[in-house]
Amino acid sequence: MLLVPMLRSASILAGQLSTCVLLVLLGWGFDKLPALFLNPARGGLAVVVLIGATAVVFSRVDFHPLRRGTTPVGNQSVQLGILLLFSLALLWFLPFADRRGILTLKHSYWRYVGLLLCCTGLAVRIVALKTLSKQFSAYVTLQLNHRLVQHGIYAGIRHPLYLSLLLIPTGVALVFASLLALPILVLAAAFVFDRMQKEERLLAAHFGSEFEDYRRRSWKLIPFLF
Repeated sequence: MLLVPMLRSASILAGQLSTCVLLVLLGWGFDKLPALFLNPARGGLAVVVLIGATAVVFSRVDFHPLRRGTTPVGNQSVQLGILLLFSLALLWFLPFADRRGILTLKHSYWRYVGLLLCCTGLAVRIVALKTLSKQFSAYVTLQLNHRLVQHGIYAGIRHPLYLSLLLIPTGVALVFASLLALPILVLAAAFVFDRMQKEERLLAAHFGSEFEDYRRRSWKLIPFLF
């Protein structure tokens, strides 16, 4: 029975990755494709993504982002759709601009800062997905027999998945030496902070004092800071 969610996660992940890779290749251009990976930071990002995808599949992460759960999701589908289109557009534009020197940073060390952010963000995301298991959803909602997860990475951070949404897009932009890294971080932060408020209201209403106790002894995103 464990093989079924593993194969489902693998198929979902394969579809997402193939779309992302195709957009990156189209943005860069096929005529000088080796140059895309000759840069250590860009090549390193490709390796990190491959390792992360392998870890998701073989650690049997139940990766099913569109679980609607038992509570109304409202207009979240529209919000997530807009976010998806924006993300796909960036995956095409960032390599396109990098190759042609459009809106690029002068210093190459930013690429390695971006690679570090991507590594950290992917690691946080995989660990959080594994911990949440079937309770994970891209929607702010509650699943059937929902439990308040307070172990693993969630013992210290209430929203590690949102932390990864700040780190990964910013990191990818920096790997491609894009001046858009800061605007991307600002937009991601606006999205994340709105979602955190909605999620915490939902959890507080459902779990009551249990969530309040958890909130008092944990941090939103970064231990000892925020």
